[in-house]
Amino acid sequence: MPIYTYQHPVTKKIYEDLRSVSDRDKPLVLDDGTKCERILFAKSDKPANARTSRAGEKLEPFQADPDFVKKMNPKYIKFRDGHRERYDPNKHC
Repeated sequence: MPIYTYQHPVTKKIYEDLRSVSDRDKPLVLDDGTKCERILFAKSDKPANARTSRAGEKLEPFQADPDFVKKMNPKYIKFRDGHRERYDPNKHC
């Protein structure tokens, strides 16, 4: 499943969500009920630190959807700074 980018209408904060292609144009609904519309970036315009959780903290790629990662059961995971570690679901999610 691809990751799509959404923007908060008031704060302009950027969120990413892992969802199916058929759901890509549906708005992202935050916990407070705010609907964020999907936005598109040119490859060079997308900020490197765009991936955030709904609470606003930066996430490692494997933390965006921990249930999906657990189902895939990877041997290693790659962190934002480039290093890799052996995957342990109890430690990393």
